Amino acid sequence: MTAIYQTAIVFGVLGLLALALRYFVGNDKRPVPDLDGTDFGLLSEVAIVPTEEAANVLVQKLKKNGVRATRSRNAPYQVMVFPQDVPNARLVLKS
Repeated sequence: MTAIYQTAIVFGVLGLLALALRYFVGNDKRPVPDLDGTDFGLLSEVAIVPTEEAANVLVQKLKKNGVRATRSRNAPYQVMVFPQDVPNARLVLKS
């Protein structure tokens, strides 16, 4: 008889743990992935260029000057940096 009670207690505790995790962790409510390539999250645009080569040149120039940068995959190509790097990126690109 005690084995039945112990088993019931174990399953009860596991059930309560599952409910607690479901409550505190919840569902994954992240937005649908960006399939068209227009959402860049935290990045801010600092330049738009027509060719991939021009975008790569600007990204390399920014990286040489200590600014983390990337570009979009589709034309027109956007050169993007993190928001805190925008002022430095604009200074580098003007020079």
